Amino acid sequence: MNNVDRARSLIASIRAAGATEFCVCAGSRNSPLLAVLGNEVCYSFVDERSAAFFAIGRMKLHGNPVAVVTTSGTAVAELLPATIEAHYAGLPLVLVSADRPARYRGTGAPQSIEQVGIFGVYAETALETWSRARPLHLNIEFDEPLL
Repeated sequence: MNNVDRARSLIASIRAAGATEFCVCAGSRNSPLLAVLGNEVCYSFVDERSAAFFAIGRMKLHGNPVAVVTTSGTAVAELLPATIEAHYAGLPLVLVSADRPARYRGTGAPQSIEQVGIFGVYAETALETWSRARPLHLNIEFDEPLL
């Protein structure tokens, strides 16, 4: 399955879990995800922290999960403050991080950090068992060519 098909499948699963809106952040690694969001309600951001806190506001307004889509690397870490807030407020914030292939980890490659488990106790990591009572982090690896 190519990157766009994998992204389409992931977005469909997130929609099936109740997400009605997507806050998307600028980036390259997440381009397969951005490519399949054309018919979704999306809000565009250049700052990941702003996107995540905006998503919290949207969830408080309408009660449905909202997904935040980021590129790889430290962009993912920018979501931590809002993730902690959502955790303690019991809000279903969905964090979708694009990632470089695992073979890049530990090599010093740009935008390559350990993203799996980055939110620790503040986010669940399995869509199939997600309680919707706290944040969910979904990390998806994309190899070149991205599109």
